[in-house]
Amino acid sequence: MKDFYSFEIELKDGTTITSGNNYLPESVVRVSLIPQIAILPRHDIIFTDFKFVKRFGRGFLKQGSGMKEYIQCIVTDFFRVYLKCSNGTVLITNKNYELYL
Repeated sequence: MKDFYSFEIELKDGTTITSGNNYLPESVVRVSLIPQIAILPRHDIIFTDFKFVKRFGRGFLKQGSGMKEYIQCIVTDFFRVYLKCSNGTVLITNKNYELYL
């Protein structure tokens, strides 16, 4: 499931980053979560009145059966966007909310 979505980060100078964390958070103008499977939706977050803080992914395991879900998270100074990689569902929460499955 981790590979169901890739990410793309666009910086103010037009640079596009698709791996790693080699950028300054204040230079981010767009984060895209891009499906690698055609039936899943694409999600683009454009930073205008809020600021990018960080991006991370987290796997949730179900005891005895391996991975249950993989979540991508985009943290801003106002909210978090959680993406379930299995089906493209998005949950938007308070910036301090931690999602546990």
